[in-house]
Amino acid sequence: MNGPGKGNDNGKGYALVTGASGGIGAEFALQLAASGRALILVGRKRERLERTLGALRGPRAAESLVMPADLSEQGAASRLHAECAARGLIVETLVNNAGSGVFGAAVDSDPEAVEAMLRLNVQALASLSALFGRDMKARGAGEILNVGSFAGLQATPYFAAYAASKAFVLDYSLALRAELAGTGVKVTCLLPGYVRTAFDANAGVGSPAYLKFSEANSLDAATVARIGLGALARRKAWTIAGARNRFAAALFSLLPRSIPPRIMRAALERLI
Repeated sequence: MNGPGKGNDNGKGYALVTGASGGIGAEFALQLAASGRALILVGRKRERLERTLGALRGPRAAESLVMPADLSEQGAASRLHAECAARGLIVETLVNNAGSGVFGAAVDSDPEAVEAMLRLNVQALASLSALFGRDMKARGAGEILNVGSFAGLQATPYFAAYAASKAFVLDYSLALRAELAGTGVKVTCLLPGYVRTAFDANAGVGSPAYLKFSEANSLDAATVARIGLGALARRKAWTIAGARNRFAAALFSLLPRSIPPRIMRAALERLI
């Protein structure tokens, strides 16, 4: 199977990117379009998807389209898959980028907000991977890029449910990859750390000190998308975006699992 942007099957397939209205998702779309792919852009807000669509440049950019959907709603992933099938759209590349976070003490969090986040980060990602992965397996070709998080490598106080959801993404991706080995379908998991997007604001982070720290340690969205697509093209199982994040992950891996959360709690409480 060719890497992202090379075209597969009959050359008429699509790359479907969730969370494509901005941030890393929009950068995935821009880079895939520039390398020759037609896009299916998925997100909650049509007007923002249309802006991404209008920015696409590439030989098949004009074939791209938007499919507004709130993937945090029960059954939304199945409806999206069914719509693609009904319209005869072959998804050769699936980028599961859509995700959200809930910041704050776990016992003080809004249960409905946490449930919506888990439906998006966990349930929708797993459903889309299974549904489109089944199609890819039947064709003998396809690729899935799931966006996890550096936070998923260890329990993270004040982002407890979010970090746990991203731990699921990594474990699920590695298991799916093993199941699909030899079928022509490749699966990669990207683990970004801080990224210059609207994530912090959307998660409810209001501390100026935290936001300053996040900005100082962030990668830009275009770089993160490029790292993810590069890892997918090289058939890597997973990759951590950023040398600083890779160093931190290596350091934490040497410690008992109960120690990093205590370190992170102390660090975060100085910022919030």
